[in-house]
Amino acid sequence: MNRLSELGRWPSRLVALVVLALLLGLVHAGLVAPYLDYLGALDERVATKSALLARMRALSTAPPPAASSETELTHLLLPDLTDAQTLGQMQDRLKYLAADAGVELQGVQVLPRSEMPGLARLAVRLRASADMAALQRFLYAIETAEPALVVDNLRIQAHLRGAPSAAAGAPLDVQLDALGFKADAS
Repeated sequence: MNRLSELGRWPSRLVALVVLALLLGLVHAGLVAPYLDYLGALDERVATKSALLARMRALSTAPPPAASSETELTHLLLPDLTDAQTLGQMQDRLKYLAADAGVELQGVQVLPRSEMPGLARLAVRLRASADMAALQRFLYAIETAEPALVVDNLRIQAHLRGAPSAAAGAPLDVQLDALGFKADAS
């Protein structure tokens, strides 16, 4: 009889062991595995950051690139004329670039001169009308021509006439400031 009662305990012990194994499996799948994945991701981030740090250190210890001499940069400056003559040349050049790109200029306004150490900034405000392709050609022409001009305060407004499907070729109202720099003689 004693043996029979011992056999009756084995199935319940076996069930308890199975439940314990399932609980351990759930703990591993729910807590341990995600934590190990998180640690692996941290290791990857540390490796990436250390590679970045090594590149930054290499760049900081590298000698700086040779500075361009003043004579190499003078072709980027506006000619050394009076402000009125220089602004007149700027306006003529902008009108030519606009006509060449297919942009219709509606107004040109000279903005006040501003001083910087060693440089004078001359600016012209343009109001124009153009489609997107012509505007892109005009902006590209301004920014790639020499002496260098910089586009600032660009404002573009679309006026859709008729159906929305005509938006691709719709005229745009454009206002921009074109800035040029010249060596300050004063």
